[in-house]
Amino acid sequence: MAVYRIMNRKRSSIASPMSDLIDAVMDGYVSWREESAAVEAAYGRWRRASRGQRTVAFDDYFAALDREEQAAGEYRRLIELAEAA
Repeated sequence: MAVYRIMNRKRSSIASPMSDLIDAVMDGYVSWREESAAVEAAYGRWRRASRGQRTVAFDDYFAALDREEQAAGEYRRLIELAEAA
């Protein structure tokens, strides 16, 4: 734990635009993967939904797909920025 604190302190004192971009790319990747997992979970709920709950479950699944698409687009944008840097 002490090593992490020392490295974290050292890194924050020398942060550069490139390291900020790398952090943003990693955050974008994590966000995309989390939204992808949310899509999978929502799909499972939709498949298991009772007849009366299918419409709501589908709407939840569709919303999860939208969020995943937005996260993927943001991740792509960050990757393109990193490639251009």
